[in-house]
Amino acid sequence: MRKKKILVLAAMLAISLSACAGKNQAQQTTQAQSQETSQPQETESAAAAVEAAKITSMEELTFPVGEKVSGAFTGTAYLIPMIMNDEEYNFPQTNNVTFEPGARSYWHSHGGMILVGTGGMGYYQEEGKPAQIIRKGDVVECPEGVRHWHGAAPDSWFSQMVIYDSHYTPEGDVPEEAPVTDEEYENLEVADYTPQVSLDNGFMFQRAKEAMESDTFSGPAYVSNIIGDDNVADAPGLHYVVFDPGVINNWHTHEGGQILIATDGIGYHQIEGQPVEVLYPGDVALCPPGEKHWHGGSADTSFAHIAINTNPELTGLEWFDRISDEEYASLPTEKPAE
Repeated sequence: MRKKKILVLAAMLAISLSACAGKNQAQQTTQAQSQETSQPQETESAAAAVEAAKITSMEELTFPVGEKVSGAFTGTAYLIPMIMNDEEYNFPQTNNVTFEPGARSYWHSHGGMILVGTGGMGYYQEEGKPAQIIRKGDVVECPEGVRHWHGAAPDSWFSQMVIYDSHYTPEGDVPEEAPVTDEEYENLEVADYTPQVSLDNGFMFQRAKEAMESDTFSGPAYVSNIIGDDNVADAPGLHYVVFDPGVINNWHTHEGGQILIATDGIGYHQIEGQPVEVLYPGDVALCPPGEKHWHGGSADTSFAHIAINTNPELTGLEWFDRISDEEYASLPTEKPAE
């Protein structure tokens, strides 16, 4: 009788193991099929993102273009200074550079630099490596002293914000700047592209999935990080804040000061005792250390900005009351005539 029970248990165990093996095999097959299916979908999504990023006219760019620049460029490039490196904010030099289709920098090197796509589609390439695609919202780091070039695609305008260490002093000889030849440009090896911003996002950078609810904001705001403070330009971290229409924050102070860069919609910034600033994409608002200020969106548009807490070793933050509904209702949505 005992022997019969053992045989029955052995048979049941064999059936169970067989079922598990079959289940595992089925799972592995399903996973393999899923991977095979997802790879083309990811490739198609990346290709769609690249095509959607291309723009054919200056008017489609988000940030102002600035003035034409000459020098180490092939084709036509424009530059507008955004943030000057100084002893008050101690933030790296920041410019927005725009390239007409096909325009590009020479091969060159300098201090560590963060490249932030602000419009259109272009390339960044380090010597000896495949080129990387950059579109609006993408962030790439270029280490100090690395020879590279960057510029527009042949069929798209491209603008980028560059944040870089302007005090860098190279050690030893530096290779001369040299044009990216037409042959190099027309035969680029391009790395596989992974979008940093989804096609359905609707803002310059990826909006946080969940809204932040706080007593110091009048409504929902979405806060995410663009890049941390451990970066090649030695810049403080860049945060991204998206305000729903009509949402603003309370008066507050930052011990180390704050810089805001508007990216989407129409918004406001005000330092206590000064007129309200109306912010459009590309505008920069500076709040000195310890000064009381507030910022947020207009009533009719979602508004987003980059927020940089300067002098990050000074961490003090103090909140106060908010402007009244009557004050907010009287705010303009256009800049005063110059």
